[in-house]
Amino acid sequence: MPQQILTHVYRLQPTRAQHAALAKILKDQRFLYNAALQERRDAWRRAKVSIGLNDQTRALTEIRGFDPTYSGVPYDVSKWTLKRLDDAMRAFFKRVKAKAGKAGFPRFRSEARWRSFGFHQKDGLRVRNGRLLFSGGIVGGLRMRMHRPLPDDAVLKSAVFTREGNVWRVALTIKTETAPGHSRASTAIGVDVGVNWLAATSDGVFFENHRPRRQREKALRRAARALARCQQGSRRRRKVRARLQREQRHVRNIRTTCMHDVANAIARSASTIFVEALNLKNMTRSASGSLAEPGVQVMQKRGLNRSLADAAPGRLIAMLRYKAERAGVEVVAIDPRNTSRTCSACGVVDAAQLGRDRYRCGCGLDLQRDHNAAINILQRGFAVHEAARRLGDRNVAGRGERGPVNADPLAA
Repeated sequence: MPQQILTHVYRLQPTRAQHAALAKILKDQRFLYNAALQERRDAWRRAKVSIGLNDQTRALTEIRGFDPTYSGVPYDVSKWTLKRLDDAMRAFFKRVKAKAGKAGFPRFRSEARWRSFGFHQKDGLRVRNGRLLFSGGIVGGLRMRMHRPLPDDAVLKSAVFTREGNVWRVALTIKTETAPGHSRASTAIGVDVGVNWLAATSDGVFFENHRPRRQREKALRRAARALARCQQGSRRRRKVRARLQREQRHVRNIRTTCMHDVANAIARSASTIFVEALNLKNMTRSASGSLAEPGVQVMQKRGLNRSLADAAPGRLIAMLRYKAERAGVEVVAIDPRNTSRTCSACGVVDAAQLGRDRYRCGCGLDLQRDHNAAINILQRGFAVHEAARRLGDRNVAGRGERGPVNADPLAA
């Protein structure tokens, strides 16, 4: 049976000693990253010698022979850090080759810009009675808040520890069997994402947009103003910055939880899901213009951009894709043009409908606007599938092996 690689994130509940040990490892790995980056820079500047990952891992073996800082932790922890630097260098050279704007050479990491360390162990990782155990004795068994159990057949592959303020989390990568077939096989829906409703489906289901940032806007604004008044490098600035980060983390956690719930519900609702291929970069582009050609309705566009960022429709679609893959669901992206302006019953395009909550057409159609758009997405998705079937090109319509879907878009 095919297998999948999944990641489960849990909050850690370390003791005071374990908390200090984790912080020390994080600090030591940051020093290693910076030292390895400095070595690469100096070798190229002075001798035009390019140092790679293999060179630095061999040097790491020698360093572990006399430095207890790195010999006291598993070898894979330091190797993970060096691999992270190597990935940053490869991304830099890729940007240089693409010649698309400023390449951005990898920077030295300050304490504020280094929050994670991790390792890969094939046989050393295990979870027993809600505790994470691993060979090498980093800090002993770490207690986890197991808000959901690991699959019974899960094989632990790696662990990445992340600190957010005073909170530690671990992301466990596991290998498990593919989930069973979908409970609603041979069905299809269209999904419209937006601001008024986070998502609306073609069968009339609406998912509320909780707007977590708007709910905490006052606290965020106060913390940001207080931070701006603090003196650089002061103790008060560190405290105020920690308060602002807590507020931001609270908003981020609420949004992520909402996204998971909505994506799961949509993935369970049909075996084929049609979504819009949104160009979010264009949708959130500034309308300020220039001094020669100032923009129009700048404040309204700025508010819309802020609302789109709060709703995060692109992140919802990204979550939906990987949850659908796990559930054996096909997600097909279609052209989004005029889906909100077109009547799903007669096909007339009316731009004036964009400013209304309901789509009312002369043919008699009266639907909530997002519901009407979702039906248009479903109809367009069926057209794409039909065109692919006639051309015999499965790539146009995705995988295409799930059999027929509902022929009537309104019945989906």
